[in-house]
Amino acid sequence: MGPTRMRSGPKRALLLLALGVSLASRPAASQIDSALASKLSFNLTNPGGKSLAMGGAFTAIADDSTAALANPAGLGLLSSIEFGVSGKRIDETIGLVTARSTAIGSLTAPWGPITPSDSRISLQSSSLEYAGIVFPISKRLVFALSYAENLRFEGEADAGGYQYIEFRDNRSGGSTRRDILYEFREYGSVSLRNQLGAFSAGYRLSERVRIGAGVTLNRTSFDLEGDPSGPHRIVHRTFTSPVSSVTRTVTMSVEGFGGTKTAFLAGIHADLDAKGTFSVGAAYRSAARTEGTFVIGGDVPASLQGKERRPFAFSVPSDASAGLAVRPIPGLTVALEGQWIDYGGTFDVPLPVASYSGLVGPPPGVFIDGALATVSPARSAWVPRAGVEYVATAGTTRIAFRLGYHREPKRGITEELVVRDGSGTPYPITDPPFSDGVATVFDGGKAEDRFSGGLGLTFGRSLSVDAAFDVGRDASRFAASLFWRF
Repeated sequence: MGPTRMRSGPKRALLLLALGVSLASRPAASQIDSALASKLSFNLTNPGGKSLAMGGAFTAIADDSTAALANPAGLGLLSSIEFGVSGKRIDETIGLVTARSTAIGSLTAPWGPITPSDSRISLQSSSLEYAGIVFPISKRLVFALSYAENLRFEGEADAGGYQYIEFRDNRSGGSTRRDILYEFREYGSVSLRNQLGAFSAGYRLSERVRIGAGVTLNRTSFDLEGDPSGPHRIVHRTFTSPVSSVTRTVTMSVEGFGGTKTAFLAGIHADLDAKGTFSVGAAYRSAARTEGTFVIGGDVPASLQGKERRPFAFSVPSDASAGLAVRPIPGLTVALEGQWIDYGGTFDVPLPVASYSGLVGPPPGVFIDGALATVSPARSAWVPRAGVEYVATAGTTRIAFRLGYHREPKRGITEELVVRDGSGTPYPITDPPFSDGVATVFDGGKAEDRFSGGLGLTFGRSLSVDAAFDVGRDASRFAASLFWRF
């Protein structure tokens, strides 16, 4: 793969040795080197139509059975047996990127700039996102049993695979013309889900202060599935002519991943004044760590020989929320909230797969074979949330009008492809421009402003129905919830 222009000499040999040592002593990274999974998204908004409609700003409200997962301290607000169920539909576009570049001119002409183009994958799913029952034990103690699906990601390449790098070398000199095509494609699909059952309890310390905690039993599934032509794989082809090519295929799979893992959640909810005009709430949900083995096969890069089977752990991110709810006039609630999400704590070990070869350093460059990218997780982030609700009364029926907003941060992985000499100076692979191409494909995604709204109907004191929507640039979500009080 790649041109092999290289001059002999002691300085060149020393530089090559230094670069080779650098390749063998790369710093630890994290996440999985999969372009399909690079924009992995998490559904960490509290379940239920009311929370979705109010932008997820629910921690300081937590006044229905979904409090068992949103903020268990809110269970202390409930005084009757309550059953709740909520379904959600997601229509999402995963914004993948293909990096393209073309080299023209003389044999020594530089490559053209990287041109990114969208390679979008559509995801539609409908699921039961929540079901639970709340049962008061006394005037102060309330228990709840709940089910939820808080992570569902499925990305699948089309029949021709997802091409994420395409470089064409059309340079020529005299009677020589390169006509070389370098391409990387990923075939198959990625599926990642987490379902949980929870036992939660809320306790009223006083009329104005409540605390709560719970234990969750998590079942996480992670699959790298293939297609009719073979297992999940990354295929690198170098076409040296229209009829001649060199192909390297690395297969990928996950073994022994799963089981039931325990995590916990805790919260507090308080009214700052006797009338409940100002309420505050805070909650924390821990991560559930699941182990497995990442397996690669086929044309394993030399730099990964002996590392074909690598144990790893994956965790749904832990998160913490703190919010304020204000009721300035009867019927009106304004909620503001900040949520911290530990996106960086998903995979625990470096899992590189693909290797790259080409020229590095000043022209004419040094040929390096089998370089691996440093894969970095998304950074932990703060998510701002805001919501407003106005409740009107008509006889025994209450109608709630809700609006909300939140800003999803960048939450994809990034990659850096460089080699370093003995002094630590980084050198990108520039011929072909794999370093720029990898950085373009694994760009971390984009932040997104999301707007939501919905209606709630409460009939007497027994039945409540909520409907909500949440829309943004790349996704729309719809939820419907029902709560019955006995």
